[in-house]
Amino acid sequence: MLRAVSFIFVSCALLWHGLSSPAAGTEVDQEGVVWTAIIPDAFPRNVYVWRLLADGSYREDGRNAVNGLAVQLTLSGHWTRDGASMTLQQQDEPFVFVGSILGHLYIGTLYHRGRAVSRFCAAEGKVAPTQCDAETTS
Repeated sequence: MLRAVSFIFVSCALLWHGLSSPAAGTEVDQEGVVWTAIIPDAFPRNVYVWRLLADGSYREDGRNAVNGLAVQLTLSGHWTRDGASMTLQQQDEPFVFVGSILGHLYIGTLYHRGRAVSRFCAAEGKVAPTQCDAETTS
């Protein structure tokens, strides 16, 4: 219970800070924006890189966090953003990432065929978060 309350408090504080930071209002330029993610419950050994493009498309690459070897071919999909909410939907796979942007973090739930399968968190840039819980946002 204390952990959940701490997470909510820290998330609200970061959201408040994030709304006033340049990253929260940054538009995706033609070069795109890179987010690096972990999906600890479903794919705990992997790191994923999402390259979001201005046209609403994105590319996803995954690699083993220990040895750096690719764990999948490059996947593609579409993304949408409404305020702090962002959704990434893979084109040929039934995975959907639904979450919120808190400053330079994107935190949410991964769904597979409409069923929640894991939490995820991503950091803007090329370095993945090391964990995906309340401490991630502090």
